[in-house]
Amino acid sequence: MIASAPGKIILFGEHAVVYGKRALVAAVNLRCRVEVKKSQNYLISSPLGKTGLDFKVHPYISFAIRRFHEVKKIEGVEVKVDSDIPIASGLGSSAAVAVATIKALDAEFETSLSDRDIFEMAKQVEIDVQGTSSGIDPFVATYGGAWIFPERKKVDIKQKFFLINLGQKSTAKMVSAVCQLRSKYPEIIDKIFDAIDFLVCEAARCNDLEKLEELISINQSLLRAIGVSTPEIDEKIAKLEREGFKAKITGAGGGGCIYGIVKDRIPEGSLVVEVSYDGAKIEDS
Repeated sequence: MIASAPGKIILFGEHAVVYGKRALVAAVNLRCRVEVKKSQNYLISSPLGKTGLDFKVHPYISFAIRRFHEVKKIEGVEVKVDSDIPIASGLGSSAAVAVATIKALDAEFETSLSDRDIFEMAKQVEIDVQGTSSGIDPFVATYGGAWIFPERKKVDIKQKFFLINLGQKSTAKMVSAVCQLRSKYPEIIDKIFDAIDFLVCEAARCNDLEKLEELISINQSLLRAIGVSTPEIDEKIAKLEREGFKAKITGAGGGGCIYGIVKDRIPEGSLVVEVSYDGAKIEDS
């Protein structure tokens, strides 16, 4: 059985959402596909290699299988992963593979899990691996679409976006760095988070592309202020601005992807994505 789940981009609100503020997040039409087959043994094949249950090489898949055991005991399974979503890019690849794995296991072993069941299990997998989870990535991977979090309010987004991948990053490292900065300067950082929260509300109801680009630029400046940009990211965004584009980090920062709005042209080397309203689903074999 083959299941797939989408990646995501955080349009506005990363880091602030960790501290109770809002974020605007959208699933995109980059998908992770997972094929599972009943077996007497465990075999996981992905671009990371071939292993059995391996909580270092394939942590999200291995924990997904372990969590699935709480629903149905299985003797073994073969898992094959094929994904459009770059790893460690801020595009939700980990949540997508966890959700797609659970969705495929559910179909292969006929356990009749609901979307809510799949989301809750994938969220628990994130906690197993990371120690914590906002639930945003597994929620978007399960349901698709665009949402304001934490209230999970649906938003209609028609724009297309360009993505530029600047290389792998460490979410945990960036989240920790922001936490340390906030502990030193709570009044300053909390006011930055308040400003980011306001940006989310403005962006969610904005239909003017020029204004939306201004909001993107402002949000990037605020992310730079909390230390999650890098000289390389700043240099790339400055170059894009000289070429007439606005862009910002999507995700934790320190690397990963930047995004902007597609208008009449796109930057060289970028990838165009749009909002995917398809969440986790079973694919034709």
